[in-house]
Amino acid sequence: MLYRLTVTTSTKNQYENLSPILTVLNKSARSCRAHRKYLRQEVLPPLRDVSRPPEKGSTLRNQLCRLLTTPVTSIRDLVAEFLFILCKEKVGRMVKYTGFGNAAGHLAQKGLLAGGRGNVEYSSSSEDSDTEEYLEAQPHIDPVVGCTRPPRINPFEGMTEEQKEYEAMKLVNLFDKMVSKGVVKPARVGADGRPQPVEHVLEMREHPPNRPQS
Repeated sequence: MLYRLTVTTSTKNQYENLSPILTVLNKSARSCRAHRKYLRQEVLPPLRDVSRPPEKGSTLRNQLCRLLTTPVTSIRDLVAEFLFILCKEKVGRMVKYTGFGNAAGHLAQKGLLAGGRGNVEYSSSSEDSDTEEYLEAQPHIDPVVGCTRPPRINPFEGMTEEQKEYEAMKLVNLFDKMVSKGVVKPARVGADGRPQPVEHVLEMREHPPNRPQS
């Protein structure tokens, strides 16, 4: 599988090269606990170095995460479902190994943007066993990109409350102009766990987004 992923460097032959093997892996991982456990150990071993985004690197996990954003939608969906199965359909675990940005499309399709898990029940054995390196880095991990980020200076440091409110309203007005001109189409997570468009940017303040829960 690693060889097949490595030689498929362009989108031209992705479907022909990867669709058969990904289909078999999906069925195998879903139907057999032993197969799923083995595949998880090979594809999603315990995390150690989280200084780089999940899609950067040459491991199976890295290459599969890159395919989560491929324009070949059939391959993207097969890869996302395969990783989701290996994560026992737990949103928190999927985000941990792929980053929320890479997984968001698949989670939106399943109505799981607000967190939770899929409908399939899996055995409770073989839970995550985090390494010391991961536990040490965990407080500094940005879940959106799936890796640590260097500390950033607070741009509001030293400002009064009035100055902060002024800058915040400038940002709201700028964003509202972009929405009214159709430059961006904001959405919030609805009750069904899927994106729902908002008519005005202030609706996003009334319904702040929830972080996915495991």
